[in-house]
Amino acid sequence: MKTAELGSLVKIQYFIRLADGSNAESHKSYKPLSFKIGSAKVFKKLEEGVIGMQVGEKRRIPVRADEGYGMYQKELVLRLEKKVFPADIKLVPGRTVQYQNRDGERVNFIVNEVTDKTVTVDGNHPLAGLNLVYELEMLEIL
Repeated sequence: MKTAELGSLVKIQYFIRLADGSNAESHKSYKPLSFKIGSAKVFKKLEEGVIGMQVGEKRRIPVRADEGYGMYQKELVLRLEKKVFPADIKLVPGRTVQYQNRDGERVNFIVNEVTDKTVTVDGNHPLAGLNLVYELEMLEIL
């Protein structure tokens, strides 16, 4: 039976939990994910964790915050004047808005709070600062 190794193209089904066992996000599971081991498409810890797996095998891979989405950064929470947003955008807490920086890179922000004059947005990933456990199953090794 084929075993996943560095350079293998793999397809996994995964579910993310917080370290305490609770659901990390509202999703029950994610679409299957394909990646080449060693390509840096996913977290290094996840790539390392699938090495040695065979099709049908299941694993739990703990990923510390600093190995995953990074530590929560307070400086990525910004209070902006409402007038900097296009008038046709409905600004409500929980909505994702995009900002394009000078280099043309698009950055996602989550709207946290809206007042008459300001909008507070958060550029951290929703899972930043959290220790996670990836529960996964190897679906294919190509």
